[in-house]
Amino acid sequence: MFQPSNSFGDPVAFRTIFFEEAQEHLANVEAILLRMDTDAPHPDDLNAIFRAVHSIKGSAAMLGCTEIAALTHLQENLLDLLRKGERPIDAEDVNAMLKAGDVLRLQVLHRRGSVAEAPDAGEVEALLRERVAQPSADAVEGHSGPVTRSFRVTLGPLAAAIEEVELDMMLSGLSEMGAVSNTVVDNTAGGGVSFDVLLQGAAADLQSVLSLVVAPEQIHVETLGVVGVQEQAQLQTTLPGAPKLEAVAPAAPAPLDNGLDEFFVDPAEFRRKRDTEATPEPRPADFAAQEHAADGSIDLFISPEDLKRQRSAKAAAAPMVDVLHDLLPSSHETTFIRVSTEKIDLLVNLVGELVITEAMLARTGALAEGANEGQYSANAGLADLSRHTRNLQEAVLAIRMLPISNVFQRFPRVVHELSARLGKRVELKMFGETTELDRGLIEKISDPLTHLVRNAIDHGLEPPDVRIAAGKPASGTVTLKASQRGGNIVIEVSDDGRGLDRAKIMAAAARRGIAIPADAPDNEVWQVVFEAGFSTAESVTDVSGRGVGMDVVRRNIQALSGTVDLSSRPGQGTRVTVSVPLTLAIMEAMTIAIGGETYVLPLACVVESLSVAAGELHTLPGHGDTLRVREEYLPVLHLAKMFPPQNPREHAAGIAVIVETDGSKAALLVDELVGQQQVVVKSLETNFRKVPGLSGATVMGDGSVALILDVAHLVRACGREGTSQL
Repeated sequence: MFQPSNSFGDPVAFRTIFFEEAQEHLANVEAILLRMDTDAPHPDDLNAIFRAVHSIKGSAAMLGCTEIAALTHLQENLLDLLRKGERPIDAEDVNAMLKAGDVLRLQVLHRRGSVAEAPDAGEVEALLRERVAQPSADAVEGHSGPVTRSFRVTLGPLAAAIEEVELDMMLSGLSEMGAVSNTVVDNTAGGGVSFDVLLQGAAADLQSVLSLVVAPEQIHVETLGVVGVQEQAQLQTTLPGAPKLEAVAPAAPAPLDNGLDEFFVDPAEFRRKRDTEATPEPRPADFAAQEHAADGSIDLFISPEDLKRQRSAKAAAAPMVDVLHDLLPSSHETTFIRVSTEKIDLLVNLVGELVITEAMLARTGALAEGANEGQYSANAGLADLSRHTRNLQEAVLAIRMLPISNVFQRFPRVVHELSARLGKRVELKMFGETTELDRGLIEKISDPLTHLVRNAIDHGLEPPDVRIAAGKPASGTVTLKASQRGGNIVIEVSDDGRGLDRAKIMAAAARRGIAIPADAPDNEVWQVVFEAGFSTAESVTDVSGRGVGMDVVRRNIQALSGTVDLSSRPGQGTRVTVSVPLTLAIMEAMTIAIGGETYVLPLACVVESLSVAAGELHTLPGHGDTLRVREEYLPVLHLAKMFPPQNPREHAAGIAVIVETDGSKAALLVDELVGQQQVVVKSLETNFRKVPGLSGATVMGDGSVALILDVAHLVRACGREGTSQL
């Protein structure tokens, strides 16, 4: 197993940073590939992909991850051809690089220890070699890959004479890359240098070399044309150094043991070699001398501008270039640090304990003030403590908040692959990507949203010919929209497809024995879609048709104390609205009492509360008690029956708390409204076990434990006859 040197610091820390940065680079590359227009690709996109892949390759080679370095080397070969204009990029090139990105992710995860077995990269490596071997746009018939071209180069007029050693380096380097002839040198201010050169490559290769010694505006490169096989043979007799034109076979990449092709030779090193060797042979410079700067840093990439700046300043070390600079908007100048999630979770727990302590002190202060009325009150200081605690709590919770773009960024790839598989044309639009929510929710909401997007493409959008016949654009639209509304995050997944078929849903429900009144409103009919095993698909495919999905979506969202709402219009499309709380750690709550025992209701679910007399409750056979609230009859749930207290109260009625979830309302009968406060949510499953009707617990200001009611479960329980137990 590779054991990296620790002469530059902690190798484990280096590898951890590499794994994180590699994932970021791969995500950026995938995003660029998916938005790229293959008919007119932007040069900056190809260059940004090349820089990201180059960064992964350099770091992987340094850390001994040879399989990652080998695969990224093949990607570089393909990207080099494309960005230099050897041939136009096409959809197969994009798909090949997407598949390579998938394998690279698995390779990184394997090196990290998250995946047990290393992925087989043989298939994607062969695919990349095949793409590299595709004929160039101006290739000689029968040949593939890079072609040999003839260029005429003119440098000048020169602002000042080129240093002799630099001019010698440039011409010698070009001779090694190809063949130089017809050289005319007037190395003076106002003069110039001209020559012809044969190279396997493009004008961009010349520009990159020449710009090391001459300002770009003084470089003039004229492409004379492609050199054919017969012309090449003739040139071999007059130019012994001319490269032989051969077909490029899909061979394995050159070994990357040292990565020496990544560095430029220093002029002093070149002069020493020239003076000490009669017949100098090109050989890589020493790894340590090239890679390790005077301060011990590692230079994985250096631009021509930086090299010239170093020479003029006589600097001993090269500055590092941020390969992600062009991948990020220029306005992102904020300094970031990486903090392990364990430390953040610990900080959140400590702040939660602080909130509990503040509540205890507030209760103690209130009791003391009542006993010593008229004396100095400590509640003034407690008010300050409460304010500071709330500010600290909000600041700490903000650390856990992540933009929902962390979820949204996976969907362009899902849409790209699924639309190709189904033969549909789909445009994905995303809004509100900067909306933030808790990291724990980010991890748990990804799967439900993925299923909703797949449903929109498979069930919602029509094939292009059907859309055109209906007067719609051939390309369908799936829209993802996120926004914050109060203490909740609302995410909408909508499409402009065919919409839900009411008759088809009711027929499928009848076959399953689900009774739906013929005059039932649409929102009631749509709820059948969330039943387990329900599907209107006529055949089972690898995408859908098994009736597994929407029920899981609703169950997972409800587990996050969220709601799911479905609306649709025939021929216009469907919209699914998901609402989840901003955070699962701390929530605003209403505290209630049942026989002297305290329970907690999420304030987001509470609509109103009102006093109820015994005569206002009406019993319906088979449905239990109901309560009329402004021309609406609501099912009533007696919490004292569901959670029998040790000291039950005698009166028959009490206070009704009207709650709403998933579009359904219910009246919960309680004995007393205690108050409203923030509570720290503690998991029952982690500390005890899952209890139906309860979603968690919290510690109150007096140190007692109060149970948090699962409102969604309680509303579903309403209307059942004999609901003394859940």
